[in-house]
Amino acid sequence: MKLTGKLILMTLTFVFTGTLLAQDKQTYPEGTGDVLVIIEGLKNDNGTVQIGLFNSEQSWKGKTEKFKGAVISIKDKKAEWKLVAIPYGEYAIRLFHDENNDNKLNTNFLGMPKESYGFSNNAKAKFGIPGFDKVKFRIDSENQVIYIKLN
Repeated sequence: MKLTGKLILMTLTFVFTGTLLAQDKQTYPEGTGDVLVIIEGLKNDNGTVQIGLFNSEQSWKGKTEKFKGAVISIKDKKAEWKLVAIPYGEYAIRLFHDENNDNKLNTNFLGMPKESYGFSNNAKAKFGIPGFDKVKFRIDSENQVIYIKLN
């Protein structure tokens, strides 16, 4: 009798604990993943980082709206952007350090950026932003980390 009672108690404990653990785990639609974008190389903690996630060449070129965007605070010359439940596929990231919080990338009289900027794959800009083929990356797992170093 005592053994049966212990087995029932252990079974209930196991089922209850498993239910609690299952509730703690986030469930997202199949074929989606979380992405953590870590931005490094900021000169200072002034202002914010303005960042966009693009899901096609058309959105990258500005012909359609970007997929997601954010304004991120900076701490210790570093910024992070957590994207949740992003559908698997090809994407690109473009960002800049808006040091003076005027919501635009400031340039000199020749059109050269005065504020730092960056792209996914740490692609370099030559006479304008790089093409989508240079910056695109694939989201294809539940958790990914992307590092971008500013120019």
